[in-house]
Amino acid sequence: MSAGAGKIIGDTFEEIAEILSKIKKQLTKNKIEIGVCYDTAHAFESGYDIRTQQAVKKTFDQFDKIIGLKKLKLIHANDSKTDLGSHIDRHEHIGYGKIGLEGFRALIHEPRLKKMNLVLETPADGKRINDVKTLKKLRQH
Repeated sequence: MSAGAGKIIGDTFEEIAEILSKIKKQLTKNKIEIGVCYDTAHAFESGYDIRTQQAVKKTFDQFDKIIGLKKLKLIHANDSKTDLGSHIDRHEHIGYGKIGLEGFRALIHEPRLKKMNLVLETPADGKRINDVKTLKKLRQH
């Protein structure tokens, strides 16, 4: 998923579903499976709110309806330095951005995402170990 900065496709669930639909025949013919990576900052910056439990539920209900949760293969976990719907891609450490700790707690505890792998994509400034610790704490509470 893209943050939607500039002339980019793939910043809405509808656009991603359309891309998947257009390549489905070729993928099926060649027996190739393709999935979607949900980037928390990109989605947030594209207007998909995940700051609360209710917002996470709504966003992933929408994702499931439009794309299908079975297509979701991975989550890039990173907070956002910019506001919801800003279309400006600026990653931040977990809990230090506009998504916040409550958003990541809600994401981690969303039943449909319990077994989903998360890959940190926070700034490479030597503080990622703190992001790992933060996510582990959130998982426990």
